[in-house]
Amino acid sequence: MRIAIDWAKRTRELAVLCAIGTFLAIISPYGATSGLPFWIGWLYWTGLIIYGSSVGWFVADWISERMAGLPAALILVVITTAISVLITPVLLILNYMLGDTDFSWVELPVTYGLVWVISAAMTGLGYMIDQIRQSKTQAQNGSSADEAEKVRSFMKRLPLPFRNADLYAISSEDHYLRVHTSAGEHLILERLANAVRELEGTSGLQTHRSWWVAEQGVKAASTSAGRITLTLQSGKEAPVSRTYTKAVREAGWV
Repeated sequence: MRIAIDWAKRTRELAVLCAIGTFLAIISPYGATSGLPFWIGWLYWTGLIIYGSSVGWFVADWISERMAGLPAALILVVITTAISVLITPVLLILNYMLGDTDFSWVELPVTYGLVWVISAAMTGLGYMIDQIRQSKTQAQNGSSADEAEKVRSFMKRLPLPFRNADLYAISSEDHYLRVHTSAGEHLILERLANAVRELEGTSGLQTHRSWWVAEQGVKAASTSAGRITLTLQSGKEAPVSRTYTKAVREAGWV
């Protein structure tokens, strides 16, 4: 089974973690790396941040699933506590490798507390980013749902074989509209102005006084003598008049 990885997203996340590691290397919290060369401090903090974030993703998923329905603040505290337990030993090993051989077990609670503070900040930041991302996704899904409903409502006037097809374009022919779809074409008695008004807010544009084209219906675009022609997924060509050229260009179809 092939697993699809969003490398662009992973690269952005790694860049953010490296930026946080760089910031910590500069301020050197608790003076942990203040006496070391910057590049060692950078490796120290960036490595801890990447390790902590990797552990955090798994811990957060595991705990969130088992504490579903409980207050978010409580879940975040439990996640932070668990992450700190897993990071503290790694921190102690790193410190030992860097020459801190005078560690006493009496200092363990203090070290854990310091780790907990930074873990809490990272967990809180991750939670806020996740909430913002969810809000954007919900808004986009809501917009997509409204758009799909408008298209579905328009397509209901077509015979059954066409209703579930993809809408490519609409062209005006006298008092009729030719509806271009992935299932073929069909004529309905309607004015283009009414259809455009009904489909307002969907991913489509009026390209000519007698044409409206859906974004998903565009296969290619070509320009000749300053005039744009859109080739539909069906192979049909839709003209773009000078009046609508600017809108088509701004939409990125050309």
